[in-house]
Parts: sequence; structure tokens; C-alpha cells
Amino acid sequence: MKHILIDSYGCSTERIDNLMDVYEVINKVINIMGVKAIMPPQLIPYYYCEEPEDVGISAFVLLKGGHFTIHTFPKYGCYFADLLYDGFADAKTLEALLTREFPCDSFFMKPIHRDEFDKNDMGIYQTADFGPHYLIRAKAEKAPTIDEYMDMLDRIPYKVNMHPICRPYVLRDTVDNPSYLSGIVVIAESHIALHYNYKTGEVLMDIFSCKTVDEQKYQEVMATLFDSYEDVLILRGRKNAQRKDTQHNKYETHKTWQDVITEK
Repeated sequence: MKHILIDSYGCSTERIDNLMDVYEVINKVINIMGVKAIMPPQLIPYYYCEEPEDVGISAFVLLKGGHFTIHTFPKYGCYFADLLYDGFADAKTLEALLTREFPCDSFFMKPIHRDEFDKNDMGIYQTADFGPHYLIRAKAEKAPTIDEYMDMLDRIPYKVNMHPICRPYVLRDTVDNPSYLSGIVVIAESHIALHYNYKTGEVLMDIFSCKTVDEQKYQEVMATLFDSYEDVLILRGRKNAQRKDTQHNKYETHKTWQDVITEK
């Protein structure tokens, strides 16, 4: 199972704050990458929030054994994307597509394999300092139902002090003889996703937040969900001050003509 993590900075505010642009990018990822979507893309605008800097767009699509998500932060000029997929997904193709559609100053990408990654091989994320992202692998005692995953995703955000901005989506990948049961809920800080493999009984779970997660509460929640599990915590992104530096001061760039005509 391949997972491609992307952090991008210095992006055009207009592009990453435009619903149609974000929607078109997800459509292009599905069609150009050749990944199998099991639903149409969904957009969740988040403009009425407690912290003005947190405004932006969350968008996602559930795939056959995975998901593709984008979370944009126009005030900071950055976005975070994840592609988790049980099948071929070329990281270079994804990088070329995203950098073309969302031009940026810096683009960080980390492809990993969820069934074999090393906890000490997180690359750039070893030096990141915000945005906890838990990657979890567990074995289910029995196949979960849609209602059970719906209930789980409804409750988890509150238990770990996150703030859902939509209700969960839970789907089988096919109507008959499904291979996966997948669910996702978008939170103000990013997303929580679950994917159950009917053949192996394995569960892959992501808890991604752009704010600190209470480690004790996280451990308590995980103990109620699974008898045993493996996880790794990676930190994504850079400090807020550095992120803000990537956003051009529009006033300063707009008034440069005045400096020219007043030269002495």
C-alpha cells in the first residue's frame, strides 16, 4: 500500500482558495494517475472558523483501498496532500501534476510503503515541527460494519480534541463482493481515515492534524479501538513564522511602481 505525503509552501493564494481549481485538481489526479475512485470528489470549505488563519478548503475522494486529500491554508500560502492507494501510483507524475496546477516556492514529497516503512526513515519529517500525523496499522477481530465505522468516525474527533467540519463518509469500494470498507471524516485540522481490507482483515488508519494531539487521549482511544496495533508519528510542516514568510505581502509587491517613479 503506497502512501505519498506532500507539503507545499509559497503557493498562489488565489489558486488554493478557489473551489473550482481544487476540484479540477482532484479530478486530474484521478484521471491522470489512473487511481480508482469509488465516489465523486467532495469539497469542504472552511471559512467560518475560530482562528482566521485556519480558513481554507479541504477536499477528498475515497479510492479503492485508499484516499486522496488536499487541505489548503490560503493565509499561509500552503497546502498538504496525501495519496494512499492499493495499486500503482507514480510519485513523479503526482509531483509534476501538482506543481503545474499549484505553482509554489517549495515542494516536499515523501513516498512510503505502509506495510514496510521504518519508523526511523521519515526523511524531511524528522525535522518538521508541527502537524502530527499518526500512521496506524491494526488487525480487526471481525469485519466492521458501515454503522460501526460511521459511529467510530463520529466520536473519535471529540475524544482527541479535534473539531469535525462534516459528518463521516463510509463506503464499500464495490456494491457486490467488496475488497475494502473505507471511511473518512474531515476535521478543522485535517482528516481521520480508515480502510479495512476484507481479505486480510487489516486496518490502515490515519489521524492527521495541524494542531497538537493529546498523546494520552490518543493512546486511550486507540486502546478502545484495537487489541493491538502498530503506529508511527510523523510531524509535518514548519513553524508558523516560516510558513507565513512564504506568503507575499501583496501591498509591498503592488506598490513597487511607486518606488520606480520616485527614484532620485
